[in-house]
Amino acid sequence: PRAAQATFRTRFPVGVTIEVLGPEPLVHEFPGRAKEHTIQILGLYPGIENRVELRLTDVGVFHAVDTLTIVTDPLPEFFPTVEVVAAAENSMEPGWTLSSLSIGDQGTFRSFPMMFDANGDIRWYMDLSSLGGMVYMVEPLQNGNLITGFAQAVYEYDMLGNEVHRWDLPGYGYHHDVIEKPDGNLIVSVLKVGLSTTDDHIVEVDRTTGAIVNEWDLRQILDVYRRDLVDDDIDWFHMNAVWYSEADDALIVSGRNQGIVKITRDNELVWILAPHRGWGKAGPSADGHETSNFLLTAVDSNGNSYPEAVQQGGERAPDFDWSWGQHAPLILPNGNLFLFDNGLTRSFSPDGPTYSRGVEYEIDEAAMTVRQVWQYGEERGQDFYSVIISDVDFLAATDNRLIMPGILFGADPRAIVTEVTYPDGQEVFEAQIHFKNLLSSGTLAW
Repeated sequence: PRAAQATFRTRFPVGVTIEVLGPEPLVHEFPGRAKEHTIQILGLYPGIENRVELRLTDVGVFHAVDTLTIVTDPLPEFFPTVEVVAAAENSMEPGWTLSSLSIGDQGTFRSFPMMFDANGDIRWYMDLSSLGGMVYMVEPLQNGNLITGFAQAVYEYDMLGNEVHRWDLPGYGYHHDVIEKPDGNLIVSVLKVGLSTTDDHIVEVDRTTGAIVNEWDLRQILDVYRRDLVDDDIDWFHMNAVWYSEADDALIVSGRNQGIVKITRDNELVWILAPHRGWGKAGPSADGHETSNFLLTAVDSNGNSYPEAVQQGGERAPDFDWSWGQHAPLILPNGNLFLFDNGLTRSFSPDGPTYSRGVEYEIDEAAMTVRQVWQYGEERGQDFYSVIISDVDFLAATDNRLIMPGILFGADPRAIVTEVTYPDGQEVFEAQIHFKNLLSSGTLAW
C-alpha cells in the first residue's frame, strides 16, 4: 500500500509522534514509551518526496526530532480522479474517506480499496487484485485493521497490506458483506454451495476458531417466488448488506430484489419493510407461513395509514416512499433505520422517478408500522441516481450523514460522496470520483 514502516532503537524509553507534512498534514501519536520501535507511516502523498517529521518525547518533555524523506511512486494511471466540490471544514466530520474501488479489466475486476483526504488527494490504497476478482465492503475493525471477503474466505489485513487472518467458509461463498459483532464474531452474507438459489444465507463465524456457529436461511422465512421487482429464479433475494442489532440480538438484512427484513437469532421473521405487492407463502415449496402478515404498514406523522395504492407501492405519498433496490441499512443511535434507497424501478415502473437518496425510517414493532422521518437526495434527481451498489453512514462526532451513490453511468461515469448536516441537509463535504476509460490504450477499462 501507499505506506511505510520505520524501525529504530532509542537509548531511553520514549514516546513517538509522526507528522506527514503537506497540504493536509497527518499527525499520529503512538501511545506508551519504549526503546524498540516499529512505526507505521500512513497517509503519504503519491508521486513525490514526502517529508515526515519524527518526534521523540521523554516523559512529556521534547527530546529529539528528525525529518524523514520517503519517495513514493505516482498513482496507477487507471485510478479515478477525486474532485472535491464542497468542504466546509468547521462543519465536517474529522477524518478521511475510505472507499472500496474495483477496476474493470477485460471481463474481470481488480480491487484497490483507497482512502482520500478532504482535498481529494488519495493518501492510501491497497492492491487486492491478486485475489482474482471484485473485493468489496472493505471495513475497519475494532482493532484498526481492515476486513473484507472474496470467494470462500474472509480476510483481515493490517494497513501495511499484511494478511493478519483468513477465515475459510467451506460450503459457502462470500457475497457482499461481512460485519464484526461487539463480541468479535463475524456475520457474513453468503451463498450456500449446492443450492439452486444464491445469496440468501447468512453465517456467524467464531472469530477465534473459525467455526460456523449459526446459519440463517432466508428461503425458509420469505417468499422465494415473489417476482414483482426483479424476475430472477436464482438470485431471487440478492442479499447485499447485513446489520447486527445488539439491543435484541437480531439481524437487519437488505435483499436488493425484495426489501429489508428483520430476523431473530433463531431465523424467525420479525418484520418486512417493502411495498405490499406480491407477498405470499414462505419456503422453497411455498408451504410456510404467510409472509404478508409481517409487512409494516406505512403511516404519516399523525399515525394515519396511507391509502392502499401507497401501501402496495404503485404510488408515492408527498412525505413517504418505500426503498427500491436499496443498500446499506444501519440502526442509528436514536433507534431508527437509515439506508440508501437506490430507486431501482421505483413504483414498480421502469419509467418511474429516477432519483436515489439516504432515507431514515422510524419503525414501531409493536404496532407494525413504519414512518419516514428524513431523507436527502430526491431533490437532486437524476444527478444523484445510482441503480447499483452505494452506501450510507452515520458520523458520530458531528451527527452528520454520509450518503454515497456508488456509480452514476453516462458520459462522465462517477461516484459521489456527500456529507450533509442533520436534520437540515446542508452539504458540508462532497467529492466526485471520476472514473476513466482506458480501453482504447490497451490497459484497463473503467
